[in-house]
Formats: sequence, C-alpha cells, structure tokens
Amino acid sequence: MTWTVHKNGFNQTPEQLMGKISGYYKAHPDASGLSVLEVWEKLDARSKIDASADDRGAEVWKNAHWYLNGDWWGQVSEDQELGFVEGYLWCVRTQAPDSSDKYSASPKVYWKKINAFVIAHPKLGDEAVAITLRRFRDRDTARSPR
Repeated sequence: MTWTVHKNGFNQTPEQLMGKISGYYKAHPDASGLSVLEVWEKLDARSKIDASADDRGAEVWKNAHWYLNGDWWGQVSEDQELGFVEGYLWCVRTQAPDSSDKYSASPKVYWKKINAFVIAHPKLGDEAVAITLRRFRDRDTARSPR
C-alpha cells in the first residue's frame, strides 16, 4: 500500500499491528466484515489522535521497502513469506488496477519463484522482496514477436 499505491497510514509492520488488529475485531464484533486493511486504516487514524508529539526516537526507513528484503525472507516462516506475497498481489490487483505490472499466477507460484531466487542469489540479500517478485510479473507477449 505504501510503496506501490502510495497510500498513507500503512507505516507499521505486521508485527507491530497483529495484536492491535486482533484486539479491534474482539472489541468491535460488528466490524467482522471489515478487511484487515480497513481496520488498519481505522487504527492509524486513532493512533494519530493518540500519538505523542515526540517521535524523535522512531525508526525511519530511507528504503521504500523497509527491511523486507532477501535477508528478511530467509529469517521468517513460510506462512509469513506467503502472507507477504498474498498481500502484495492483493494490493497490486485491487488497489492499483491501472498498474502495468500484472501477476496472473497464484501466490504459491510466486512464493516458490522468490524462494528459489533468494536461495540461488544469496549475495542479493539486500534486494527488496517486492523487486524480486517483480522479476516474475507477466510479460506482455503482444509486443514480442513469436
């Protein structure tokens, strides 16, 4: 949402939000039809109201993809890796429908390709997973001669 669609408010990690999102659903049973992203936006709006004016100690990422690179990929569970791919594809498909990047395969297919790439290219550990995923986007075959 932050990198591809350029929406504000999606600036916390899943680890920072899991408990807050789960807590929101528990405290608001009527919100069960809301997507995680809708709840995330509500939590972001609330955190802006509750935020302290002193954010000098906050970590600031200069890289648009934060720490989500090949090194990260190798340190998290398969479920977290697959969750990243599912979330990224959902974002591109639903929030950036005019994007020139198209992904027609399943998240599991892309997960396998990313995993193989990261294992085969360990020296590229600082490459963002989103950039690695982009290597496997659909190619526009209409332009290439057969």
